[in-house]
Amino acid sequence: MKLLLAVFSAVLLCNLVWLNLTLLSKPSPSFLPLPSPIPSPFPDFQNQINQLNSRLDLLEKIPTATPPSSVIQKTKSSSQVAYVPIPGSGSTLSNTWASLPGTEFYFNQADFPNLKEAYFEANFNLLNGNGQAFLRLFDVTHGIEIWNSEISAIGQSSVAVVSPKIILRPGNNLLRVQAKSLTADTTVFHSGRLKLIIPN
Repeated sequence: MKLLLAVFSAVLLCNLVWLNLTLLSKPSPSFLPLPSPIPSPFPDFQNQINQLNSRLDLLEKIPTATPPSSVIQKTKSSSQVAYVPIPGSGSTLSNTWASLPGTEFYFNQADFPNLKEAYFEANFNLLNGNGQAFLRLFDVTHGIEIWNSEISAIGQSSVAVVSPKIILRPGNNLLRVQAKSLTADTTVFHSGRLKLIIPN
């Protein structure tokens, strides 16, 4: 009986020792290694967000720019452009100044009290392209040409030509287009207008 008790005690002691050794050989749950983080499919996404936020912060701190005073003054002092159409058209073979019927119109400088500059614009050409064609405005009321209104063109293709700044006389004056050619070719006047520069 004593022998059996001794054997049972020995087996029990061996089991306890084995159990203790087994438990001690396993790492404690509190010291288990952490799992590796799952790599992000967009590794630089967070960095880009941070950079964008930094740029937005900088932009918010920049003061709003105001236009320089010179630009504002220039806008306030800018001019308007007005056009007075010249009626009719015509042609002439003359090598001296000839009036073109149907191109008469009245112009009164008082209708444009702030008029600064005026120009004569016309589309014309030579019928066969030989020589040189000339146009000008003629003041029928005063019987004299409008100074600086003479323009010229060469060639068979119609061209738009602008005169230098013309001198308009005060009053309600009747104006007319005159034309001539330096050779035996026909000067053809297609259309024209006065270009007026009026300060605001």
